[in-house]
Amino acid sequence: MGGSYFILRLDNISDFTVILLTLSLIILPPLGIYWLLIHPRSMPKLLVYLAFIISLGASYLIIPSSQKGFFNKMLISLIPVLVISVLIVVIYVIFKSVISYRRNKQDEEHDFLDVIRISLEPKLGNGFVLGAILTELSVFYYSFIGWFRKPIVIENEDAYSYHKTSQLKTIIIIFSILIILEGAFFHFLIQSWSDIAAWIFTILNIYALLYIIGLYNSVRSLPHIITSDKVIIRFGYQSSIELEFSNIEDIKTAKEQGGIGEKIPKDTYFSMINMDSPQYEIFLKEPVLMKSSYGRKKYVKTVVFRTDEPAKMVEELNSNIESLSNG
Repeated sequence: MGGSYFILRLDNISDFTVILLTLSLIILPPLGIYWLLIHPRSMPKLLVYLAFIISLGASYLIIPSSQKGFFNKMLISLIPVLVISVLIVVIYVIFKSVISYRRNKQDEEHDFLDVIRISLEPKLGNGFVLGAILTELSVFYYSFIGWFRKPIVIENEDAYSYHKTSQLKTIIIIFSILIILEGAFFHFLIQSWSDIAAWIFTILNIYALLYIIGLYNSVRSLPHIITSDKVIIRFGYQSSIELEFSNIEDIKTAKEQGGIGEKIPKDTYFSMINMDSPQYEIFLKEPVLMKSSYGRKKYVKTVVFRTDEPAKMVEELNSNIESLSNG
């Protein structure tokens, strides 16, 4: 790479030399990684792909602007291939993992996305990559399949919905109409400047529409859950938290907070849209990890929530806490 940097800046360099050096910069590093590291040591093959991406970035910096003609043509051809190949590999790994999991765990009842998470967690870890994949899959899963999906009812679990008395449905309808109208207007407006930019903007608008539709369907499909030893508080696929009854200090009526423009404390999990009024607040003895979309996490000490049956849910929570303390 160092030699190519200086050779490509020589005067009167031939086009053949430029093409040869460009191909060498892009191809040789991944091949070297494969033959020196992966093949003899059985390291992850993903390193070849990462080395290829790094080689493209390094080549972009090494090749001078006056010699980038061949490189730019290659890049235009390679980007669609890279995107499609990544999608194929991800889909293949997901379905292979799901089939393997269900073959070995036929007696267990899990949601489709839970199966994917359980299957991929050993390979991808429990960080941003897995969180991003699950979030994107959730958007499309709940946008289309979510209309026909009912909450999974498991024995010894009590489910409490929180969408019937929420303003979420009204907000989703209003924003959906605005996104469609805005998308159509700005598409034609931007198209007079650039067709590519107009279609990029339209695709982003379609994704935003799918995201909010998927969020509403996930809120319908993912209720709060109470088991014998814990409670799971959710807000669709966007966030959730699991609380052990032994860690709950108190449950009180929530004060009005979380309005538009009002800042929510960093150590509070606010599991609703800001336009809804909070009903109850759970105070914890020790901080608990709250999981959010795209693998984001934070520790919280209080949880503010609402439900369609607040009195019944809080009564069951207090009953379970008392039973645990008496036991």
